[in-house]
Amino acid sequence: MEKKKGIIAIIVVGYNRSDSLRRILRSLADAVYEYTDIPLRISIDHSGNEEVVRVAEAFEWEHGDKTVVYHPERLGLRRHIISCGDLTEEYGAVMILEDDLYVSPDFYHYASMALERYGDHPKIAGISLNTRKELLESPYPFYPLHTGDDVFFQQFASSWGQVWNRRMWKSFRSWYERNQTLPQSVHVPETILHYPETSWAKYYQTYVVEEDKYYVFSYDSLTTNFGDAGEHFNHNSSAFQSVLFYGTKEYRMPDFEKGVKYDIYGEPVGLEQYLGLPEGELTCDFWGRKQQASYKRYLLTCCRRPYQAVRRYSMCMKPLELNILNQINGEDITLYDTSKEDPGYGPDKKEKIRFLEYGYGVINGRDLLKWALERLTHKMGKGR
Repeated sequence: MEKKKGIIAIIVVGYNRSDSLRRILRSLADAVYEYTDIPLRISIDHSGNEEVVRVAEAFEWEHGDKTVVYHPERLGLRRHIISCGDLTEEYGAVMILEDDLYVSPDFYHYASMALERYGDHPKIAGISLNTRKELLESPYPFYPLHTGDDVFFQQFASSWGQVWNRRMWKSFRSWYERNQTLPQSVHVPETILHYPETSWAKYYQTYVVEEDKYYVFSYDSLTTNFGDAGEHFNHNSSAFQSVLFYGTKEYRMPDFEKGVKYDIYGEPVGLEQYLGLPEGELTCDFWGRKQQASYKRYLLTCCRRPYQAVRRYSMCMKPLELNILNQINGEDITLYDTSKEDPGYGPDKKEKIRFLEYGYGVINGRDLLKWALERLTHKMGKGR
């Protein structure tokens, strides 16, 4: 069944958190819509929690048909999300929202525009509704280069609100069936490869990298995550909150080929042209988080490495790549030739301090120590 262009079925995924489900449904009701025939499907995994079903049944959806599906047997998160992705066959395009999310008033407008703009592009594997200000699995901030457009592209599969159409999902599904044992790629963060077996995202994230595809990201986040205790977290946390865009606007969306791009680590793609290097001969690892086995002939990093330095740049500008684009000389970012060793190599003992100061400004040592002691005391107290 082919749906009208611009219509995306909203799939809300729930399990046993009635308060979380009530909260996201309220945010959906408060959002702005241009259509009156938007399907809403609330898919609830089996938990025995009847209150979750009551919340779903009682919710009034004024923008189209509402369907509540309660699975009679436990699927687990991975199987549940995979089954929701399979609904692209029925709806043409789906938006997956887990119950601990909260949406921006403009989330549906953005999703519809992005899908219309990039839905047919073979390099696009999904559209993210969430944008974080931190690098993946890292305390360091993420400053994507802003050139005037409202979206950029990253080789990372967002799991905090995402849109797939039939083409995107069919391509992933085919790869997924061939890779039930996850390939141990050196180009994917090791933390992702060690996500629990209940994680669907680690498969999609590996797929995106292995197949050289991208997600569309807005500079402004259209969802935020409350970090409610659930299958992958045993306590509530505000650490997963994003800066939520709380207005409406028209989005400037560039051609994919001309857009700003990042890899799964949040490292810029395509800096070879500014360094006079052959395409595909550079590994950008500003923050030193990539596996050494993935390094190419040339390495660009803020970390000391045992290779011969070719040239050096400052790390004063934000984002870091602006120091390269504008040829800002310094001693902080080094272009290395990994084919040649440096016999005088020695570690940089101030490296972590430089990173923290770059991301968060001047570090107050007393406050940092106080915070660390409070965290340690809290953890020890919970352990008793």
